[in-house]
Amino acid sequence: MKTKKKMMSLLLAVCMVLTLMPTTALAEETESARSSKTVITTVQELQQFAEAVNRGDYDAKTDAVVSLEADLDMTEVAWTPIGCADDNGDVKHFFSGKFYGNGHTISNFDFSSSYGIKMVGGFFGYIENAEVFSLKIQGNLDVTTDKEYTYFGTVAGYAAGCKIFDCVSEVAFTNKGKYVYGFWGMCGYAEDTMIENCASSGAITVTGDMGSLYLGGIAGYITGNSEIRYCSNSGDLQVNAPHAGGIAGQLGKNAKIMNSFFKGNLMPIGKGIEDIGGIAGTVSDGAEISHCYFAGEISLSNYTATSPYGRFGGIAGKIESETSNFSNNYFVKKENVSAYGRNNISAGASKTLEYMKSEDFYKEVKAGGGDYQFEEGNSPILPKPKYSVSFIVTPSDLTNHVIKVNDAEITGSTLELEAGTYTVTATADGYNSFSKEITITADTATHTQTIPFTKKYSGGSYVPVQKPEIITGEGGKTDLTDHGSTLVITPDAGMQIEKVLLNGKEVKVSDHKLKGLKTGDKVEVTFSRIPPTKAQIDKAIKTSAGNLKLTVRTSKTPKKNIKAVVKQDAALKSLLQEVKEAGYTVKYKFYRSESKKSGYAARLTKTTGVYLNTEGQANAKYYYKAKLQILDQDGKLVAETALRQCRFGVRIWTKGEK
Repeated sequence: MKTKKKMMSLLLAVCMVLTLMPTTALAEETESARSSKTVITTVQELQQFAEAVNRGDYDAKTDAVVSLEADLDMTEVAWTPIGCADDNGDVKHFFSGKFYGNGHTISNFDFSSSYGIKMVGGFFGYIENAEVFSLKIQGNLDVTTDKEYTYFGTVAGYAAGCKIFDCVSEVAFTNKGKYVYGFWGMCGYAEDTMIENCASSGAITVTGDMGSLYLGGIAGYITGNSEIRYCSNSGDLQVNAPHAGGIAGQLGKNAKIMNSFFKGNLMPIGKGIEDIGGIAGTVSDGAEISHCYFAGEISLSNYTATSPYGRFGGIAGKIESETSNFSNNYFVKKENVSAYGRNNISAGASKTLEYMKSEDFYKEVKAGGGDYQFEEGNSPILPKPKYSVSFIVTPSDLTNHVIKVNDAEITGSTLELEAGTYTVTATADGYNSFSKEITITADTATHTQTIPFTKKYSGGSYVPVQKPEIITGEGGKTDLTDHGSTLVITPDAGMQIEKVLLNGKEVKVSDHKLKGLKTGDKVEVTFSRIPPTKAQIDKAIKTSAGNLKLTVRTSKTPKKNIKAVVKQDAALKSLLQEVKEAGYTVKYKFYRSESKKSGYAARLTKTTGVYLNTEGQANAKYYYKAKLQILDQDGKLVAETALRQCRFGVRIWTKGEK
């Protein structure tokens, strides 16, 4: 017997407060109860997985594990969403296991041709009791024809009882002049679903005629015990949709948005008959928004409503009940704009954009209970996602073993760690100490770390039979075991075995062990430093660049042009020398404006820190800014400094000769 679920009817969606009305039948136990794993490395394998889900191979298969182990390019691929429903809203097939993206990107998705053809759409169409981790989706959705009712999400169109963690959406949604209705977001509709540590950056533009449309940067509609937390949206929002918000279109009863922010520009359109907010469009009875902020520009140039605005607010457009909960929320100050359109509920406080980029604002949000981190020149940023890392010791019968990560002893065998490099040390009674550097990423393969202990021999329990001569260089240690016949080689942290000579000839060692030694043998072991990985170099460069404060000065040339020069102090010279030797490229980006505080437009990108301004309006005042960018061998941006105002930044430009 197949599991069959009924999605929301169109009539209810258009005419009533949205409620999900599922009917569930028990699924028969099948072979799907047994654990399975699917590995995806190609577009073809991804399509085969989608086909398998859509014919029912994964229905209610909660133990299924799917691992994406390569970046995929979907250029010119006609996509069929994973999980499907018929035109009546009856769910036919769905995914219920664990999908690990492992930090990989699926790029160049064009959802335009498939949007609106099926009731559920996106990468996943319908997921139930599923978990989706560390997946990045890139692409676009351009509505070119009138579309039927659709649950669409770049990650999942419809999620029930799910967890979506550490996912990124870079998909732009555009609808200009076509009729559209339904749900749109990273997750279109979320019921009893946790969306955590996710980010969206795709611009949303909806200017056409529409019916009931629930639209948000992270979710279109969340209901039940659903929660959005530690999420961000930086994409611009230009809409006249009935329910639209920087984070969610609507919060259903008891749903929550916590510790999340929207930094895109907010541009409401129309006569003010739609509910639009910086965080949420519509907030239902008992819903909660806490420790959130909206720090983007507000443009009212296409908004013709009369102030005070009744359905547009910096936090929420409409609040349906006074039982809704708001705490420690903030929005950018704009004349005639309040936190909530009707201004009778304290949904948040207004702050200038300049203040929201200050350390004082960070401290204010923090003091109110917000969990953010401070970054110079930026509004508060979210803490990085943490992954559950398991430490397995061998042999399993150890006594009194102690594991330390970066010199901090851990309790139990698991630890929540951000992506990065850590030093692990371990000791156990009767065994040699262990030391190793580990690297944690979004890849689940790094989330299990094995600590192999080797037995320590001492006193009467160890009787050397073989007595080879051992010469050990700096950077590690060696121990003879198996009565002198086996040499165990242990490099220090950050070191590796460079060469092992046995009686003057180089030999290879397996598992850091050289076996079969006898009296009279001579072994020489040398060590060398482990060269840093590109990820480690990138991290070091990013940290160094982030700590730099550029000094940029302007002057007039003899020909009366304006020259902006990035001054190189000792710290900058040292950094640039190191990154260039490592094969990285340094570029300087210059900006110019007629106003000191805004309106800076990029003028020129150069490999030298000098910008000669030879064009402009005679006798006009210009201000200049610059930043430094560092790119890797593939031309990918690795790090950049903050945008710095030129000292003596205003100069009256006088026409000169090129």
